[in-house]
Amino acid sequence: MEEARDKIQNWLMSEGWQIAEQAHPNMSWLIRAEDAGGRRILVGQSKVREDVIHLEARVNIEDDYRQRFESLPEDERRKILWDLRFRLLQMNVDFAGVAERLAAVVLTQRIYLDGLTKDAFIQRFLNVRNAEIAVIWSVIQNLEGVEPPAESTRAKLH
Repeated sequence: MEEARDKIQNWLMSEGWQIAEQAHPNMSWLIRAEDAGGRRILVGQSKVREDVIHLEARVNIEDDYRQRFESLPEDERRKILWDLRFRLLQMNVDFAGVAERLAAVVLTQRIYLDGLTKDAFIQRFLNVRNAEIAVIWSVIQNLEGVEPPAESTRAKLH
């Protein structure tokens, strides 16, 4: 368990993520990774399923946006939700909360220890991060009517 956590911490730090450990009663270990844009992803290993690493991001919908969403006509709200659901499916992430009373969207992925390589982990981790961005941009596009930023991350010099 410690070996997987150490590998993941090193991989995330090498990719520029700020990490911190958190306690959780159901997890053997839990890491909170945060990027320069303030996006957070939790990575942890369950005490029940020790062969799986879980990745999770949560997008909380602010009250102002929730009120704007609820004030839209029902057919428009349904279209927004269906479009977002299909987008997240295409991104290969599991999700919850994409429903009426849009309060928070939870995005998850998992990777099994027998497939834990840096490439496989980072690809799944970035799927979750990109899904988080997709939810944020979908809210901005549909409720503000403005174009989101042109880039999903800040450019990195190598």
